[in-house]
Amino acid sequence: MASTNYNVAIIGSGPGGYVAAIRAAQLGAKVAIVEKQYLGGTCLNVGCIPSKAMLHIAEVMHSMSSLGELGINLSQPPTFDMRQAVVFKDKVVKRMTSGVGTLMKGNNVDVYDGLGTVDGSHGVTVSKNGESQQFSADKIILATGSVPLMPPFPGIDGKNVMNSDTCWNLPKTPESLICVGGGVIGMELACMFNGLGTKVTVLEMLPTILAPLDEEVRRLLVRTLTKRGIDVVTGAKVESITDDGDMKKVIAQTDKGEQTFTGEYVLMAVSRRANTSGLDQLMEQGLDNDRGRVRVNEKMETNLPGIYAIGDLVHGAGLAHVASMEGEVASDNAMGHSTVMNYDVIPNPIYTFPEVAFVGLTEAQAKEKNPEVRVERFPWSANGKAVAIGETEGFTKVILGKYDELLGAHIIGPDATNLVSEYSVAMRGELTAEELIETIHPHPTLSEGLREAILAAEGRPIHIPPKKQLTRTR
Repeated sequence: MASTNYNVAIIGSGPGGYVAAIRAAQLGAKVAIVEKQYLGGTCLNVGCIPSKAMLHIAEVMHSMSSLGELGINLSQPPTFDMRQAVVFKDKVVKRMTSGVGTLMKGNNVDVYDGLGTVDGSHGVTVSKNGESQQFSADKIILATGSVPLMPPFPGIDGKNVMNSDTCWNLPKTPESLICVGGGVIGMELACMFNGLGTKVTVLEMLPTILAPLDEEVRRLLVRTLTKRGIDVVTGAKVESITDDGDMKKVIAQTDKGEQTFTGEYVLMAVSRRANTSGLDQLMEQGLDNDRGRVRVNEKMETNLPGIYAIGDLVHGAGLAHVASMEGEVASDNAMGHSTVMNYDVIPNPIYTFPEVAFVGLTEAQAKEKNPEVRVERFPWSANGKAVAIGETEGFTKVILGKYDELLGAHIIGPDATNLVSEYSVAMRGELTAEELIETIHPHPTLSEGLREAILAAEGRPIHIPPKKQLTRTR
């Protein structure tokens, strides 16, 4: 019998879970959070954060090749020490996860260490090392996240076959690597290893990599990755992985028939699946789901009373910042407020080399809805800041509707993942192109390209318009 009762309990402490816990506590709830492995979840420990640290190192390594053009000459070529890079990555991860622990303590959230098992009567059992604790909660938010999907083909469990959770602590840089999967995770990791000096081949089953991307952006990205030495093979269905001495051999059916690809390591990055550990009783009691992905409404409510679900456990964007917003929405509703989740304006960052980011509709999606939409782009080769830093391969693209409303924005180039936020804010505020120009004028960074792309879409000469007071009412 549970002796302790909480207003809200969260199962999982990733970006969705710990934000939900903080939000509930801020609303006056007595809150518990359960974590079976590590505070911060996949994102902080083996996902977003370690990847950003290693991608940073990889980009610095890649930039060394052009230092001579800037008048910077090294007495000898730089060398890379994977072990030291792992130490740096671990320091970053420890700092971020320690911060989560501090936030839990500062908001008086009780942290339970172990696997949380939930039943339909809102009882929670936390088990670890043969011991268990029990408590109950008025409302429960499921935030158990996801785990790598490992397809059941021969050789998947062999030596030197890793996934996006297990590729972070290698003793040395692989000489070659076969990346199975050309989605966001696969392409980011392919860029990381390529930047560190690994020969990378990407095998993607679909006709294209990064399926959600605008086609024009994808074409430029593939060209750039190819120039960097990454081989991308699409339409490749992997059938098996075998050993070939000290190497791994991947056999795949392609448009050219059966082909064999050889590398020192194989990285499985095909997708991720919902982590349903501890949810068996809820599933038996009718928790609505699609192959593990829990179905929710706009309030993040499941079909079971008082049970909410967020993050990678539900169908959605699979992004940390989206999970955090879902966590806030779930906690608001759990505490008696009425809040709904809006997925219409979500910035999508992709940390490839170069970076890609987008928000809203692609050109094809927009034209399917309305053939009269206007689409314009501004090349970074004509942008002063881009030329000055030697990063001219990229462009900004905007899609405008009948009333000059922003329907979509796409950026490819350095720092695209930060620049896209201006468009996200504009679309959230329902600004027109004219109002966005006024908002970012005059901007001293690469946002110059954002303004110029909009001016081009308006059919006007590129210049800095005079300031004027916005007088919009709704």
